[in-house]
Amino acid sequence: MQIVGLSGSFRSGSYNTKLLRFIGTLFDEDAEYVVVSDLDQLPFYAETWESALPAYAEQLRALVADADALIIASPEYNHSYTPVIKNAIDWLSRPYGAGSITRKPVALVGASPSLYGTIRAQSHLRQVLHGVDADLVTRPEIFVNDASSKFDLQGNLTDEVGVELTKALVARLYELEVSDRRLTA
Repeated sequence: MQIVGLSGSFRSGSYNTKLLRFIGTLFDEDAEYVVVSDLDQLPFYAETWESALPAYAEQLRALVADADALIIASPEYNHSYTPVIKNAIDWLSRPYGAGSITRKPVALVGASPSLYGTIRAQSHLRQVLHGVDADLVTRPEIFVNDASSKFDLQGNLTDEVGVELTKALVARLYELEVSDRRLTA
């Protein structure tokens, strides 16, 4: 199983990158898991780039195309998700109808120091992912609020409810992968 985690934060010490890395510890050792936390290096999408893809965009598209599932983690900026996530989705959704995110299982998670976590950001992301025809993993929903108190110094999630939810998310991704194999066999 191959999974890619996209972090919507490139800040040093990002809670969302920590959350993605923690989730990676829950996969079996035979799973391939990559966390992408430098989406700020991706040029802004413009259709004119399609004739000569920037190297980073081409690499990201290939990485996601080869993956069995995608996990997107985004903080909440002004009641929505971050611009680097929107830009990555724009790149991954092209060419229209055949992008590397099209029909790809996508799970959403998020961590924020705020009381509401990333509830509103994930709500907006669900709309966009529906628009690009991604297969949204609807449960469990993971909104880590008050994130500054829920990670230890090694970056592990310490909140018991959060840990159980992330374990359930990993189990759900394995279920989807097994189900997908049965459908294509």
